[in-house]
Amino acid sequence: MLKKAVVFIGCLGFLFLSPLEGNDEAFCPQIANYSIDIRLDVTGRFLRGTERVSWTNATETPCQDLWFHLYWNAFQNNQSTFFKERSRRGASPPQLKPADWGYCRIESLRIVESPDFAGSDLTTKITFRHPDDSNASDQTVLAVDLPQPIQPGQTIELQIEFQAQIPSPISRTGVYRDYYFIAQWFPKLGVFEDGKWNCHQYHAVSEFYADYGTYDVKITVPSSYVVGATGELRESRINGDLTRTHHFYQHSVHDFAWVASPELLEYKEAYEFSPGKEVKITLLLQPYHRQLKDRYLDAVEYAVKYASLWYGDYPYSTVTCVDPAYNSRSGGMEYPTFFTGGAYFLTREGIPQPEGVTIHEFGHGYFYGLLGSNEFEFPWMDEGLTSYLDTAIYYQAYGQPLYSRTYFGIPVTFPSVRLPIESNGISSHRLTSNRDHLQRFAWQFMDGSYGANSYAKGQLLMRTLERYLGEDRFNRMIKAYSTRHWWKHPRPSDFYAVVSEFSGEDMNWFLDQFVYGSGKLDYAVTDISNRRLNPPQGWFEEEYVEGNSQITENPDYACEILVRRLGEVRVPVKIEIQFQDGRSLREAWDGQYRWKKFEYSYPFKITQVVVDPDFIYVSDIDRTNNSMTLRPNKQAPLRWASKWLLWLQHALEFMTIIGG
Repeated sequence: MLKKAVVFIGCLGFLFLSPLEGNDEAFCPQIANYSIDIRLDVTGRFLRGTERVSWTNATETPCQDLWFHLYWNAFQNNQSTFFKERSRRGASPPQLKPADWGYCRIESLRIVESPDFAGSDLTTKITFRHPDDSNASDQTVLAVDLPQPIQPGQTIELQIEFQAQIPSPISRTGVYRDYYFIAQWFPKLGVFEDGKWNCHQYHAVSEFYADYGTYDVKITVPSSYVVGATGELRESRINGDLTRTHHFYQHSVHDFAWVASPELLEYKEAYEFSPGKEVKITLLLQPYHRQLKDRYLDAVEYAVKYASLWYGDYPYSTVTCVDPAYNSRSGGMEYPTFFTGGAYFLTREGIPQPEGVTIHEFGHGYFYGLLGSNEFEFPWMDEGLTSYLDTAIYYQAYGQPLYSRTYFGIPVTFPSVRLPIESNGISSHRLTSNRDHLQRFAWQFMDGSYGANSYAKGQLLMRTLERYLGEDRFNRMIKAYSTRHWWKHPRPSDFYAVVSEFSGEDMNWFLDQFVYGSGKLDYAVTDISNRRLNPPQGWFEEEYVEGNSQITENPDYACEILVRRLGEVRVPVKIEIQFQDGRSLREAWDGQYRWKKFEYSYPFKITQVVVDPDFIYVSDIDRTNNSMTLRPNKQAPLRWASKWLLWLQHALEFMTIIGG
């Protein structure tokens, strides 16, 4: 318990120091710490390294074994869980040469002697585990039994020798020509929580989860190679064998990735994102994307600026953006302080490439990086919230993007059509809305449903929540959720609690429908009726009244509207009614039952009805039925037709170019 107290007291320094005033001062308890010395053999496309890892049991439960991820073993044969799942999803089997496969193999693993643990060799005790399936051919999770349990508060230190064959680009990592993007490359501990190891296999659709710690990494590569990595570059030393060793260091992160290539162009600049707070930006650019330098750097600056304003000041001293090599399959990926962007070979201002992906991947530095969301089990808590973040920042910085389509890899732009923020995510949500709940383990979604839920539906949930709570309350809520949970691995219940706190009511009824349900949100106006009222006729209080058939100038009407809930999601909605004389009124409906009829007696007819006139529910599956009018706007079809004809003209012109 004394060790726990020492770790806690040391971390209090973060509360009183700006990150830039003490970059070596840890921001949180350092649970899993790695000191790695790695050498890249470009001839054999091979890594050989030494890893010293220390792990502290920060729980109240003794730990009898250690579990590691060996992610690259997913690429060592076509019977791994990764390749089997890809095959089931329709991907072609890999056509790889022997040198194209990848693996990570531990050559030795031993305990370093300490006051709590005797030194011992554990290499022969290594076994492979399959916590997610029964696939004996999968070796992406390794476990080793210990001679004695690690008690709460104790720290164990291990010395590991390992080697790794670098795969050809298959998924997120590998080598393409002389471009090496190295991610998930070393033996990496899982997370010990709830009395057991959270250490999932590498799946075709899943990302990662790990504990925070300090990474002290030395990377030796040919001296002509440019290197970028997680954290701060502490030293770059020329060796006597035409190699150079780059020393990177970063505390309070849960992963480490790096890139190396002789072709990369390196640009550095310091950016003050708020008074007295600065970050060092590194851009590593492909030579054929020189013209995108300023666009990349501007996007990083916008991302740092607005993310700091809305989600808490970026705490690290560095951020590195990598423009990935074409065909490297490493684009659009995030790692602490380090991420890859991506761009079309041909692009123009107004198309969100590379800006959109740059902002998105930097944004992961919050919900994946700082919060440490479990991407295996709660993918929407990272991807959905990050998708909301990147859209909000992009529209704030650049406005509405141009509509574009890609033909044969070439983007074609429609300059007269811009995309409103409400369009983000709704198309894919419509296609897959009832396939899965939002909350699923990443690899358990139906085919095609992971992205539509984790990204699109997650983003739509956030934007709907923003409009439901109001912009001010939502902004305070999301910043509180972010900053309160830095370095803490929040779960859905933590998100629920903050939303309920700032809304002033228990929001489970609202959130559960989106997170743990697959129902559609669809409210519609289905009928408007304006019936002329008959003049009074008959006995009224013992006096007979003869109905006057003469049509008055402003006869009264019995006006009715029918509003229906066509989907399963139940939310309160507003209805706006417009009358012929210009009068309008709003009604509120709790939206619980399947339909609601509103009736009025008025001298003028109802001309238009709109459900959800403020467009709060951006996840409404069909906006075309949200309004009805009795006097069709004859100009509307003409406007739509002109836009479609313009799009068609662009497409035909493009095909003419190809044909010519």
